[in-house]
Amino acid sequence: MKTVLVVWLAAGTVVVLLPAVGCVALPEHQRLLAANRRVNEQLDLSMKAVDGLKGENSQLKADLSKTTTRLDASLGEAATLREQKQLLDAAVAEARRRIEALGEVPPPVPIVARILPAPVDEALVELQKANPDLIAYYPKHGMVKLKSDLTFDPGQDFVKPAATDALTKFVTIVNSPQAASLNVFVAGHTDDIPIGREETRRRHPNNWYLSVHRAVAVQQVLAKAGLDPDRMCAMGFGEYHPVEPNRPNKAGNPANRRVEIWLVPADRFLTAPSAPPRE
Repeated sequence: MKTVLVVWLAAGTVVVLLPAVGCVALPEHQRLLAANRRVNEQLDLSMKAVDGLKGENSQLKADLSKTTTRLDASLGEAATLREQKQLLDAAVAEARRRIEALGEVPPPVPIVARILPAPVDEALVELQKANPDLIAYYPKHGMVKLKSDLTFDPGQDFVKPAATDALTKFVTIVNSPQAASLNVFVAGHTDDIPIGREETRRRHPNNWYLSVHRAVAVQQVLAKAGLDPDRMCAMGFGEYHPVEPNRPNKAGNPANRRVEIWLVPADRFLTAPSAPPRE
């Protein structure tokens, strides 16, 4: 007799429908029950696997949400960094433009204190430019310096022609109305080289004599060129006011061999022509 076996799975329960006709042998019944248990066990495992997959899916969704949030934040930071870079690039370009513009502007002229009237100062600057090897002008002191090696021969106090021409132009400046209130101090200086030649020592016994004689020689050239003698004085300092150190062993220094001409207000003269003698 034929039998029909129907297995129905519902709500985790396996129901075995036995044939309506006849009966099943015990071994077969036990086999069916074992098969039913295995199916239920497999079903339980599958449901647990499904639950596990659901949990993993939820975790993946949460991780995806966090990753998306971090990505959005990173994209926002990248946009901010791009904006900052654009601002920095613009600042660098502006700084470069300003630097290039500064390169086209002449450097500021240093401010030098000047104590002489502007027309006199300007004229002395031009005199220096015309005689750069012979004359140096110091505006903040109101002083013109003659280099002795170009003004005199060694050991001599005769003014050379080139220096005479420059001193004549100097007198024209000092005789201008703007300089009329200024007096002229002529100061001679030497280095520390002793006077060696006998014939020179007869005229200039030592460097102090030589410095004074050279100052007087310049004063005489100025007077001959038309500078009033009562505006002048001549003095000498010998080797005792060097502007640079002399070399060892009385070797001297050319910078110290010079004649200085100082322009000073009339009230700074040590004496006045009309002043009564002091008691």
